Amino acid sequence: MTLTIEQRDRLLSVLPSYPKKATGRKRADLVKVFLSILWVLESGARWEDIDKRQYASYQTCHRYFQEWVKSGVFQESLLALTEELEDAGLLKLQEAFLDGCFVPAKRGAMRLGSRNEAKAAA
Repeated sequence: MTLTIEQRDRLLSVLPSYPKKATGRKRADLVKVFLSILWVLESGARWEDIDKRQYASYQTCHRYFQEWVKSGVFQESLLALTEELEDAGLLKLQEAFLDGCFVPAKRGAMRLGSRNEAKAAA
């Protein structure tokens, strides 16, 4: 996925600015991090599957994703990028949803029994 210059500028206006670090590694490119996060969400891949040559490292992406979701920055970023599509009538965010039917149950999750057991439990 690539962004136009206008989309990149719009995204950078929403993403938080971090102070320049005096020592250590240089901060990751925030647009690259954002595109990495979108790739994971779109593909359904694990964070570890991010191609470090094309995107940012998976640890960096996951850390920023958690921070941005908690602070509301991620939602603002998506809204900023989808404004044009909504204005043109090509997208309605009220009708967007996530499909979680493929998510496997974690260990220790209740298993579904027969229909008779489910009725008896209710």
